[in-house]
Amino acid sequence: MATITRENIGLLNDKIIVKIEKEDYLSSFEKSLKNYSKSATLPGFRKGMVPAGVIKKMHGQSVFTDEVLKTVEKELTKYMDEEKLDIFAQPLPLPENDASQLDVNAPKEYSFAFEVGLKPDFKVADLSSETVPFYKIAVTDEMIDQQVERLRKGYGKKKNPDGGDEDENLEKAELNEEFYKAAYPGKEITNEEELRKEIRSEIDNYWDTQSRNQLQHDIYHVLLDHSDIIFPEAFLKKWMETGTEKPKTTEEVEQEFPGFVNQLKWSLINDRIGKEQNIEIGPDDIREFAKKQLFGYMGMNSIETEQQPWLNDYLDKMMKDRKFIDDSYYRIRTEKLFDWAEKQVKKEEKPISAEDFGKIVQEHQHHEH
Repeated sequence: MATITRENIGLLNDKIIVKIEKEDYLSSFEKSLKNYSKSATLPGFRKGMVPAGVIKKMHGQSVFTDEVLKTVEKELTKYMDEEKLDIFAQPLPLPENDASQLDVNAPKEYSFAFEVGLKPDFKVADLSSETVPFYKIAVTDEMIDQQVERLRKGYGKKKNPDGGDEDENLEKAELNEEFYKAAYPGKEITNEEELRKEIRSEIDNYWDTQSRNQLQHDIYHVLLDHSDIIFPEAFLKKWMETGTEKPKTTEEVEQEFPGFVNQLKWSLINDRIGKEQNIEIGPDDIREFAKKQLFGYMGMNSIETEQQPWLNDYLDKMMKDRKFIDDSYYRIRTEKLFDWAEKQVKKEEKPISAEDFGKIVQEHQHHEH
């Protein structure tokens, strides 16, 4: 019967030793060898009639090694499930493990050791005690004038279809009923004053969206900077060096580690808030997300497109795309997390010019890199 021992070897860093007896793996080895012989083809023998001794001589060692290692892995997984160990990445086999000790002709007790990094317990930063700025960008007459000019050029008629300078060759649309209907179909705009009012509302909504993005960026950093979380750094650096598909040098690990830890930290915070606030995402949420993405990419009117027969076929196809489902799940949950977080913080409205707001955004982006 397999026995498991576990000892602490560092901060959130444990060593697990899996010891198996030959009774734990012999029956599965013999069964695998028998199955192998049923499908083996060898000159001079009919398929499935190759003697067991011949099969064991030719393939016994590799089958034996596979079965022993499978048994070790099964026992390790079972132990971690029973103990409810919440670990980072995967257990790392220790250098002391030696697969060459496995001998098909002398089955015996074997021990294999693994190192694991444990996820920490922590408290998420108290957002209710935080004050975060919400920038209110002033919409100027100059912004409105520029948009009016862009629209008049966009809906104007070319003087010379054969080419020429775009500014000189674009006859601006007149500010009349035809222009208002073309630029804003479905809106009851009959004069320049109403046009400018609509444009002001559009620009205001645009800047509010940008300000909300900045607000979420600030909340992200509050959560990241004010949630005190410790990590098994020694294990994580070792895992980065040896446990990934593309091993890294010590220098690469040291350079990438701060960003890597921040990603882990955000993932832990995201998961914790999702569980504590019962943030759930179902198939309907993902389907609606796919629909909104499609409308946004193609500039479609949602009311008209809802009636199109190809829409459901497209959505059914996307719902079978595993990568899309995983990506959408994360993005939807993150959106819901920030919706919740915005309600927790104290928002302090700050009037600001578009130019100064741009500098703040640029400065934050600079610090990110």
